[in-house]
Amino acid sequence: MSDSLRDQLLKAGLAKEQDLRKVKTQKRQKRRRGEADTEQDAARSAAAQKEADQRARDRTLNRRRQEEQQRAADEHAARQMVIDAEIEHGGDVRFNFTHKDRIRPIYVSAEQRQQLADGKLAIARTRGRYRLIPVELVEKIRARADFLIAWSPTDQSSDEAAYPDHPVPDDLIW
Repeated sequence: MSDSLRDQLLKAGLAKEQDLRKVKTQKRQKRRRGEADTEQDAARSAAAQKEADQRARDRTLNRRRQEEQQRAADEHAARQMVIDAEIEHGGDVRFNFTHKDRIRPIYVSAEQRQQLADGKLAIARTRGRYRLIPVELVEKIRARADFLIAWSPTDQSSDEAAYPDHPVPDDLIW
């Protein structure tokens, strides 16, 4: 099996010694004259193009993977900020707010309800719970994971702009 392709072709009778010598001579003459072997050049350029395409695809995949890892890290940091800054709530006063086009209730103390109405507190949702957080953290959390903020006083400005002559009182209980 160590026979070269040339020897194998000769043994099989598919080529003659004279034809093989003729091809070898032609190749040698082309090299002397500086003519390139077009088949080899085409193969080299195709291999180089394929390698360049592979490197570009690898760079794109790596960039996407890094962006996904960064997004996951930002999301985790935002969730941790919400949990760390959570203000314990619990009371018998119901505060209604809209989240995802639905009216949701959260039970808070009277003081916390007033702070929500005054715009000092916001509501975030993590791990299946609504949590009260200081309004100062809303922009930091929104920059990392916007979907965590369920309600903030800045969200209400668009509704108030629609009816400037008929403001809704903050202490209105639904």
